Amino acid sequence: MNTKATTRPVSKGQQAFLLAVVVLTAPLWLAAILVVLFGRLVHVVVLYALVWLWWIGRARRRVVFVYSDSPNWKEYLEANILPKLPANTVVLNWSNRARWPQFALPVLLFRCFAGEREFNPIGLVFERFDVVERYRFWQPFRDAKYGRSEGLQLLEAEFLKHAVG
Repeated sequence: MNTKATTRPVSKGQQAFLLAVVVLTAPLWLAAILVVLFGRLVHVVVLYALVWLWWIGRARRRVVFVYSDSPNWKEYLEANILPKLPANTVVLNWSNRARWPQFALPVLLFRCFAGEREFNPIGLVFERFDVVERYRFWQPFRDAKYGRSEGLQLLEAEFLKHAVG
């Protein structure tokens, strides 16, 4: 049995046609990319403006902390980190995200600034006229699970120092 896939050679005419399609449609897809990038920029700028001018209020900083009901960290976070956070901290439970208000500012901030990897647990610290500081706890908890807890202790101390001020 022949396991090699047979491919039909592409003719010079087909290559020329594909090249022409790419070149002729380039302004359309380049414009679409620019619109998406500009939209993302506007989204980030508007969120920062809301945070800096309204959400922080008279405080020096605000914190959004997101975690889940994972047995790897729930008990530890609820005993060691959450009680030490400032009173104006917004805590979101990822396990209850279906009940999150879709357009609440802390939810929008989490979705915009946490990223798509290692976002749970995470602490986001916002200070007036400064970019968000992200504290990703996923990898340190994973390391602690295998007996390497130094990274978790270091990140916890750094996060709490910044969050509490």
